[in-house]
Amino acid sequence: MLNPGPECDFMKEKRDKKKQNASLGNRRSASSSDEPGSSATRVISREKFTDKIPFRERAFFEVLGEDLKNRIIELGSGEVIIGRSLECRIRLADDSVSRKHARVVFRNEEYQIEDLNSTNGVYVNGVRIVKCGLRNNDQIEIGGVRLIFNEEKTLKGK
Repeated sequence: MLNPGPECDFMKEKRDKKKQNASLGNRRSASSSDEPGSSATRVISREKFTDKIPFRERAFFEVLGEDLKNRIIELGSGEVIIGRSLECRIRLADDSVSRKHARVVFRNEEYQIEDLNSTNGVYVNGVRIVKCGLRNNDQIEIGGVRLIFNEEKTLKGK
């Protein structure tokens, strides 16, 4: 077998650089910084990045009425129950709507609608759902009532 002999200066530098990067807790590997054309990409959490972008969020339902008077109902970030009952935040006075028909929640950075075991079901864009994420301009049918989901995100002015 061949004995490698004394370390050359290049190998010493490379080993020392690896130790230095490891002691600094650098996320990138030492070999990637030595390679030509390699990047020094760092992981940035979504919260840290998005907290610096000033934007305004607004989500609401537009209730389509037969009398051509549409109603706007702001959603906010809390749970919203839709139904005929006086306890519901969004009351729909229609006999085909259950007392507690559906629930809307803001979860995982999106609004979701869920059927609360209603008699006539909840339809999103014509499809009966049990639970569904909502997107801008989705059409929701609850009993005989149609709602349009709207979500707006705009940058705040300085």
